[in-house]
Amino acid sequence: MPQQITKRRGFGSTYETPQSTLPKLKSKAAELKSKNNNTLHGFKNSRTAQKEYEAQERMKQQMTIEKISLPPNISYGLVRSYLLHYGYEDTLHSFDLAGKSTVPPVFIAQENGVDEQDITYALNQRKTLRQLIRSGDIDAAFCKLRNWYPWIVQDDKSSTCFLLHCQKFIELVRVGALEEAVKYGRTELAKFFGLTGFADLVQDCVALLAYEKPQESSVGYLLEDSQREVVADTVNAMILSTNPNMKDLQGCLHSYLERLLRQLTACCLERRTMNGDQGEAFQLHRVLNSGNKAKC
Repeated sequence: MPQQITKRRGFGSTYETPQSTLPKLKSKAAELKSKNNNTLHGFKNSRTAQKEYEAQERMKQQMTIEKISLPPNISYGLVRSYLLHYGYEDTLHSFDLAGKSTVPPVFIAQENGVDEQDITYALNQRKTLRQLIRSGDIDAAFCKLRNWYPWIVQDDKSSTCFLLHCQKFIELVRVGALEEAVKYGRTELAKFFGLTGFADLVQDCVALLAYEKPQESSVGYLLEDSQREVVADTVNAMILSTNPNMKDLQGCLHSYLERLLRQLTACCLERRTMNGDQGEAFQLHRVLNSGNKAKC
């Protein structure tokens, strides 16, 4: 049946009724839908091309990394530099003997990039101080520092002196000499109250006196060996910083091995961020522990 077009007159003109315009509207809608589909299809193609490009770039980076030549004994040098950095002289000698007794013997590659000149400085003295602090003999550690490096303890309100005084207080609590600890706190720790950066640790130290079993309290971490290590590491870094030939003062704080692990952690976190925080979060201790479990 032919389409009926109804025309009306008004003000000297004619126009089509809504019934007559419906086919035109459908045609226009179909045209717009087709254009939208083409646009969407083009967008998807663009995203696919971008992903392919990113994948190719990652492959190029991986190939570049794999082509980097590393000395065969780089891991040996990193461990050795760690022992040197923290003054583990006896362990270092045992490590070197073990390396020489292997077949074939392990020797440090000259091109391994580890400069041992800075971290061999005052090795025996740093070993002695670490042993004293780890055994809780803070008085002897103070005495050695005054004899060997008086400028380190010259300022009695320095961070190094603060940690040593706190550790002395902790050692008194450890052996149950509470009255002596109170006296020591009044004479040596009181001077640090109100000083920026010291208040929290001072309060935790004093809080040890409030518990019958302080090792089981919220401040019990102070009685662990790890706290002694913190103090020993600080003293070790201060001695390394006195080396007149030290090229990198920041290197006094962390060994080459620790800096490498920090870089690894930062890179893994950055890669996860670039992937929209998708995937499991990187945790270094989990990776290290998984390696130990695999060996077992």
